[in-house]
Amino acid sequence: MKRVHDYMHKDTTSVNKTASLRRVIQMMKLHRLSAVPVVDQEGFFVGCITAQDILVASVPEYMKSIQNTSFMANIDQITVHLHGMLDEVAKNFIDKNCISVSPNDTMSYAADLLYRYKRTILPVVQDRIQVGWISKIDILSVSLDDELE
Repeated sequence: MKRVHDYMHKDTTSVNKTASLRRVIQMMKLHRLSAVPVVDQEGFFVGCITAQDILVASVPEYMKSIQNTSFMANIDQITVHLHGMLDEVAKNFIDKNCISVSPNDTMSYAADLLYRYKRTILPVVQDRIQVGWISKIDILSVSLDDELE
């Protein structure tokens, strides 16, 4: 049975929950991540911040009530609103319901979570410490290993 620990990236890039949103965006850009795990002062995993979370927070409040997709905030409106939020702390943007997997979980379970919750990455957490992450491409790569067997 294929396990997460066989496919996970052992990169433990994360941000502290007291980091600024500016720092979060810089980390995402530098490491080309669509989501970044967030840790507390002791290094324990507390959640994630995704690019989608930041984009949603960047849309001015008065525009969120408009459900018509033909009326979307333009980049200038989003940028101006986001610029005013850059010094806010990361903990204000954490998805506390961020799902994670353990290194011993099956890849089937990880695939199910990624698909069901429409995530791009899943943090891999062991004993409350982030030890890596798994992505959709890692799920797809399982089929390549099956091809070699």
